Amino acid sequence: MFNRKNMHIAEYVLIGIIIFFIFEAIFIHTESLVWIGIWLVIIFLARQHYYRPIGRMFFWIGLVALGITVINTITFQFVLFITLVLFLLYWYQKKERTNDYQPQFPINQQLNEEKVLFTNQWFGKQQTEQSAYEWNDINIQTIVGETNIDLTYTVLPKGEPLIIVRHLFGTMKIVVPFDVEVSIHHSVLFGSVDILNHRDDTITNRVIHLQTEAYNQANQKVKIVTSMIAGKIEVTRE
Repeated sequence: MFNRKNMHIAEYVLIGIIIFFIFEAIFIHTESLVWIGIWLVIIFLARQHYYRPIGRMFFWIGLVALGITVINTITFQFVLFITLVLFLLYWYQKKERTNDYQPQFPINQQLNEEKVLFTNQWFGKQQTEQSAYEWNDINIQTIVGETNIDLTYTVLPKGEPLIIVRHLFGTMKIVVPFDVEVSIHHSVLFGSVDILNHRDDTITNRVIHLQTEAYNQANQKVKIVTSMIAGKIEVTRE
């Protein structure tokens, strides 16, 4: 957006162009001013009869001729030259600013590998410990297997802890404490669900999204995202 100072500069430039054009028309190319006047009169009269074919023809003839006459003036060529110079200057300055910018990256940044609760596996059963354990977000996938996650033995952090489980075939069981709100996003091709008070034993190619009422406002909550080709998911409270 232009500020007030830029607007004043633009006004002065426009006034200067008009003065220069008048000077050229009077002292240098008087015939240009005459022809511009003639073409303007033709355009005005033809515009009054634009509904007739002859009127439309003279209107466009006058408009094209006016454009050619203006292009041949020194004022127009000078303005075109200044515009080109300003554009090249702006492009050069922008390129210099881009080249001068050197993004700063941390040097020798150390990454620590955190402990995970589960790992990916082809087949088999995985479950959380039956004693107190430290929470870490879960993101696993299994071809055929059983996954049991009991959240009553851990303390969930504030925010939105995440559980992502993908099975081709198998079962999932997740136990959630009574004081923790839940959001469940489950995708299945063939299977059954038993999620809190929602139960369906014959699901075919569906996506189910269930969420407790106080989830968005809760401090203690967990987000569960699961998918499988065929199998069962069970989410209960204890």
